[in-house]
Amino acid sequence: MRLSGFATGMDINQMVKDLMQAERLPMNKMEQQKIRAEWKMDGYREINTKLDSFRTSIFDSVLRRSNMLANKASSSNSSLVTASATAASDTASLRFTEVQSLASAASNASTERISSGTKINASGKLGDQSFAAAEDDVWTKGFVNRQTITVNQSQSRLSLNEELGNPDSIVVRVNGQSYKVVEGLQQGDLKATQVMLDTETNELVFGSDLPANAKVEVTALTADEAGDSRFSLNTMTTFDAKGNEITDTFVVTSDQSMNDVLKLINRSPAGVSTFFDDGSDRVSIIRRDSGIHVPEGETGAEMRFSGGFLEHALKLDDSAETAAENAVFTVNGLTTERRSNTFDINGVQVTLQDTFSGKNVQLGVSRDTDKIMETITSFVEEYNSLIELINGKVGEEHYRDYAPLTEEQRRELSEREAELWDEKAMSGLLRNDSLLRRGVTDFRQQLYGRVDGDGSSAFVQLTQIGITTTRNFRDGGKLEINEDRLRQAIETDAEGVFQLFAADGAQTAEKGIARRVRDRADAMIESISQRAGGMRGRTVNQQFTLGREINNIEEQMNRFERRLKQVEERYWSQFTAMEKAVAQANSQAELFYAQMFSMQ
Repeated sequence: MRLSGFATGMDINQMVKDLMQAERLPMNKMEQQKIRAEWKMDGYREINTKLDSFRTSIFDSVLRRSNMLANKASSSNSSLVTASATAASDTASLRFTEVQSLASAASNASTERISSGTKINASGKLGDQSFAAAEDDVWTKGFVNRQTITVNQSQSRLSLNEELGNPDSIVVRVNGQSYKVVEGLQQGDLKATQVMLDTETNELVFGSDLPANAKVEVTALTADEAGDSRFSLNTMTTFDAKGNEITDTFVVTSDQSMNDVLKLINRSPAGVSTFFDDGSDRVSIIRRDSGIHVPEGETGAEMRFSGGFLEHALKLDDSAETAAENAVFTVNGLTTERRSNTFDINGVQVTLQDTFSGKNVQLGVSRDTDKIMETITSFVEEYNSLIELINGKVGEEHYRDYAPLTEEQRRELSEREAELWDEKAMSGLLRNDSLLRRGVTDFRQQLYGRVDGDGSSAFVQLTQIGITTTRNFRDGGKLEINEDRLRQAIETDAEGVFQLFAADGAQTAEKGIARRVRDRADAMIESISQRAGGMRGRTVNQQFTLGREINNIEEQMNRFERRLKQVEERYWSQFTAMEKAVAQANSQAELFYAQMFSMQ
């Protein structure tokens, strides 16, 4: 029980508070040490984040051949032929004298209106629509049995829930890809898009293992006038670039909508795009790939349709197809053709824009000096930004009189006052840090060193291509570029400039400047993460130096907090004892005065 000064008239609460404030001074210092360690950790991690970004940018810029040996293409008439180039492009020129035809994709459309009377409602059930075709031509009455199997582990045999019947009326799709159902083959004889129905074991057998989590959809159709469903089995066939058939078989049921079916067709591996035009009451369908894909020597449509819904409801007729065309052109005296209007010749991407004859369109490829300079300039700017950050931390003024604010001290200041105090207290925590200074020194050494490559390049140092350190010593080793010298070096020997940055080798001396700097950045990231964590898997305090220091301070604070509670209890015990003694003395005095008064 605590007594608070009733007997003595003293403010015991305030006295204990003042005493404990003095006792807590060591705790405040520990709290400030912890805050300072956390701030140092944040400062290190800020630098490490910048280092990691710089390291990544090196890989994506000066170490990429496509950036450092970039080419550009030009056209004498870009309204007819355009071009783009890569680092692999041949610098030989191309002369186009004729484009007889542009590549186009095969297309088809309903031969007539598909509705009878009331127009088709694309979002309504097909069974409720009035198609121009006779119902018996579109639908078969019967039963539709659907099973969906998710493959738990990689396997080639799947057990079915029940027997399915005739393979010709079974549709199997794996992750949307249609498989043709066959019987009587050996597993090893199955093609990539075939699946065998093993009627003895009631299993689907694939030629190779299906991946885990594959979704297998099985639809079995049974024609029966007593059935509760109306369905249509349809097949759509196209050809790939090698002339191989791509066949997609799918089931349409009367409870689906037109939009459902069009979505199914658009997702088909047949590679087509379709839509329903409400104005003309027709369906349009086109191949996504331009050019002729039907095998040479074979006649017929690029897109082939069969099934009641495709042929009768949508009125798609193979013979109504608008044929695909290849691009036919003459280049450097050679007449040739392509399926697409965009294609590569000697690494140059050419795009035919229009047909023409009797003209010369010249395409040229040259080194893209501006892009290469941009790449190198970006590298230098990233490096300078990193050096500025590190030098700023290392040279930052340290204000010894500004210790971190404790929570109690922060409550006594305004928000702006606390902010200004924090700026001073955070400043200079990494001043003259040996790890950071050593890192900057390592960078400088790698930048100024020679690159001992295979001897084929005239460039062995950055200074030879116009990259030097600034004359202002306050810049702390930043780089600057003499653009005229760099441009001349690129135009003279772009490969040599690239190797100066990107050469690889077993020894450091054989490596290009960018590889050396990237290696040093990697080493510095590792050193900083050992000290401040945050990278390389060091996420727990116990895994890095400052984290362990913070843990130790927290343990000391916990022990000291327990001691403070004991001290506070002791103070209260002492003051309570004093209160009791004074109260007892007061009581005795009152008794004495009472007796004296009664004797008068």
